[in-house]
Amino acid sequence: MNNYNKRKTSEDEDVFDIQKLIARLLDHWLLFAISLVVCLVLSVAFIWYATPQYNVHAQVLVKDDQNSSNSAFSFVGGSQMQQLGSLFGIKSNVNDELGILETRDLLEQVVKDLSLNVVYYNKGVVKSVEMYGNSPFKAVFIPLNDSTQAALIDIVFDSKHSSFSLSSSDIIINSAKAKFGDTLITSAGILVFTKTGLPFSGENYAISLNSIDATVTNLQPALTVNIPDDQSNIISLTLNNNVPRKGEDILQKLIDVYVQRNLNEKNKISDSTLAFIKDRVAIVAADLNNIEAGIQGFKQKNKLADIDEQAKALVGSASEYYNKLNETDVQLNIVKTMLDGVKADTRRPIPTLVNADPNFVALVGKYNTLISQRDKLLLSTTKDNPLIVSINNQLEVVRGDMIQNLENQLHALQVTRSSITAQNAQISNVISEVPAQERQYVDLSRERDVKQALYLFLLQQEETTAITKASNIPSASIIAVPKSEFKPYFPSKILILAIGVLAGIALPGGFLIFKYTLNKTIDSKDDITTNTNCPILAEIGHSDDVSGVLKQEYSRSVLAEQFRIFRANMDFLVGGKTCPKILLTSTMTGEGKTFISVNLAQIYAFSGKKVLLMEMDLRKPKLSAMLNMSNDNGFTNYAISHSSSIHNFIKEYAGSENIFVLSSGPIPPNPAELLMSPKVSEMFDQLEQEFDVIIIDSPPIGAVADAQILSKHSDVHLYIVRQGYSYKRSLEIVNDLKENNKIPNLYLVVNDVKQGASYRYGYGYGYGYGYGYGYNENKKRSKS
Repeated sequence: MNNYNKRKTSEDEDVFDIQKLIARLLDHWLLFAISLVVCLVLSVAFIWYATPQYNVHAQVLVKDDQNSSNSAFSFVGGSQMQQLGSLFGIKSNVNDELGILETRDLLEQVVKDLSLNVVYYNKGVVKSVEMYGNSPFKAVFIPLNDSTQAALIDIVFDSKHSSFSLSSSDIIINSAKAKFGDTLITSAGILVFTKTGLPFSGENYAISLNSIDATVTNLQPALTVNIPDDQSNIISLTLNNNVPRKGEDILQKLIDVYVQRNLNEKNKISDSTLAFIKDRVAIVAADLNNIEAGIQGFKQKNKLADIDEQAKALVGSASEYYNKLNETDVQLNIVKTMLDGVKADTRRPIPTLVNADPNFVALVGKYNTLISQRDKLLLSTTKDNPLIVSINNQLEVVRGDMIQNLENQLHALQVTRSSITAQNAQISNVISEVPAQERQYVDLSRERDVKQALYLFLLQQEETTAITKASNIPSASIIAVPKSEFKPYFPSKILILAIGVLAGIALPGGFLIFKYTLNKTIDSKDDITTNTNCPILAEIGHSDDVSGVLKQEYSRSVLAEQFRIFRANMDFLVGGKTCPKILLTSTMTGEGKTFISVNLAQIYAFSGKKVLLMEMDLRKPKLSAMLNMSNDNGFTNYAISHSSSIHNFIKEYAGSENIFVLSSGPIPPNPAELLMSPKVSEMFDQLEQEFDVIIIDSPPIGAVADAQILSKHSDVHLYIVRQGYSYKRSLEIVNDLKENNKIPNLYLVVNDVKQGASYRYGYGYGYGYGYGYGYNENKKRSKS
C-alpha cells in the first residue's frame, strides 16, 4: 500500500466518527426495534412475575456501661489490655453487642422458635406465592438429622379439604395420600399436618423443608447489622425478605432473643451468689437444728426447768464477752468459707455481699468484671487469643490478692478470738463455782446463738441478692420496632425497564459492532478510500430484477439513473474518442462485472449508440447465458479460423436493436495464447470502424492474466467491487495494478450498494436523490 493509504489509515484510526457508527447502526433499525420490544416485554414479565423483596428496619439502643468498662482496665495490666483491645478492634460495649447480634446462635434460636425451616406456598399457574401467617394448614417437621437436604413437597387437597395427596422428587414419602393428624414417614424426617382454622383458597399447595443449619445459612446474608454513627450507641438492623410480616417477626424475635441473652448474662453474678448463699443456709440450718436438739436433750437429761433464771447473773456478767465472741466466730466462718471458695478457682463470679472488708470488695469487683469481660469475648474468639490469655493472667493476680487479703483477715480474726478467749478464761475463773450443768448449758447456748446469727445473716443476704437480681434490666432497648418499607426495593420498575431498554439497544448494537469489527468485506465507501487511492467512477445500487437487464419501460428507475450518471462519467473520461473501448474486470467471480457490462451497454443503447458487448471471459463465460443467447459460435471460433472478418461471429441482441454481442464461443484449452494472437489486434481494428462503444467483459484479474493481456486494446479499465461481497484485501491488487502502472486508466465501480441510513458515509448517498419521480413511476406501474 502506498504512502497515501498509510497516511489515510493512520488518520482514520486516530479519529473515531460516532456519526458514522450511528448511521451504520440505523441501517438495522428494524433489528433494534424488535430487540427493544422483546427486551421490554421480558422486563415487564420479570416485573410482573418476580417475587418482591422488602427491607425491614429496626433500631436498638445499647446502654454503654462506662464504669464497668473503666474498671476492667483499672487493675494491674490495664494499659496492656487497652492496647490489645485497640489491636483487635474492641472499641466499646456497642461493638461487642453488635458482634453478639451477628452470631449464628441467635439466628438459630429464631429459626427454631418461628419454624422458619418449613415454608408454605400457594401454587399458581405461573408462580407460587409464599404464605406466612395465613396458611390453612400447619406442618410439624421433625428431621432425622441436622444435615437434611432441602425438599419441595407438592400437596393437592380434595374438594372437602379433608384429605390430600403428596408428591416430591426430592424425598421419599411412605404414603402418597393422607389426612390431617396422620404421621407421615419420609426419608427426610417425620411430618404431621394439622388445620389452622384459616380458610382454603384452592387445592394446590406446596411446602419447602430444610435443615435448621441451611435455613440459618440462607438467612445470614439477608441480615445487616451496623452502627450508623461511630459516636452513637444505636445499632441498626435491616432484613431483606419477600414477606413483610415475616421479616418483621424475624427481626422482633431476634431482638427478643438478644435481649433475653443480655439479661441472662447480667443475672449470672446474682445467680452465683444466690446458689452460694442457699448452700450455706442449708448447712447452717442443719447445724442449728443439731444444736437445738442437743439443748433439748441436755434439759431433759438434767431435769432443768428454768436454767435461764439460774444463769441470769452469769449471762449478764458475760454478755459483752458473748457478743464479741459471737461476732468474731461469724466473721471467722465467713472468711474461711470465702477463702475456700476463692482457692477452688471455679472461674465463677464471687459474691461480695458476705464480706464487708472494703479492700476485699474492691478486689472481688475487679475479679467479677474480668470474668464477665472474658465470657463476653469468648463468644467471638478462642481461648488461645492473646486478649483471653492476658485476662486469665490478670485473674490469677487478682485471685492471689484476694487469697492474701482473706488470709490476713483470718489471721486478724484469730488474734481477736484469742484475745476474747483469754478474757473468757478470766471470767471462767470468776464463775468456776457455777455448777457444771449450767456451764455446759451456757456453752450450748453460745454455740446456738452463733449459728443462729449466721443463719439470719445469710437469709438477709439471700433476700438482698434476690432483690438485686429482680432489679436487673437489659443493657439494650428497642427504640424503633421492626417495620417493613411500604414499597419493595426489588424489583425496581424504573431500573428493570431501563435495563430492558439498554439491553434492547446494547444487544443488537454489540452484535453489529462485533460483526463490523470482524467484517473482512467492503461495506462502506471508507473501506475503499482507506485502502486505496484509486478513484471511484460509479456506484451501482442493489437490484432485485432476476434477469439483471434494464428494460426500456424501466428507463426512469433509480438504477437506470445511476447507470446514466455512470455513462456521463465515462463520457468525461473517453473525451472525443469515436469508439471508446471499456474493459471490465474484478478480483473474483460473483462481483457483478457481467451485470454492469450488460446494463452499461443498455444505457449506451438507450442514447442511440451502437454498442458491442464482447464476452472475453473464455474460461467461465456468463454473458451469453445472461442474455439468453447461444454460445456455440464466437471469439474462439474466429481466433482459430482462417477468416479475416469478425462480422460473421457477431450476433444481434434481441432485447435491443443497438446492442450486438460477440460471445466467447467454445472454451479453449489455451485462453491466454488465443488472446495474444495477432488476429486480436486486427479484430479490434475492424470493430472500431463498426461500433460507437465497445464493452469488454474480461475474466477476474485476481485469478488469471487474461484481463492484463486485453488491457492494451482498451481505453478505460473498470475494476468491479461489490459491497458486502468483495474482500478488503482485494484492493491490494488494485494498488499493485495502479502503482506499477500495469493497467493504465484504472477506475473502481462499486456494485450492489444497498440503501440505508449510512449512505451518507457509504455508497449512493446522492444517487436517486431528486429522481423520486422515476421510483414513484415504478411503484405505480407495479401496483397496476
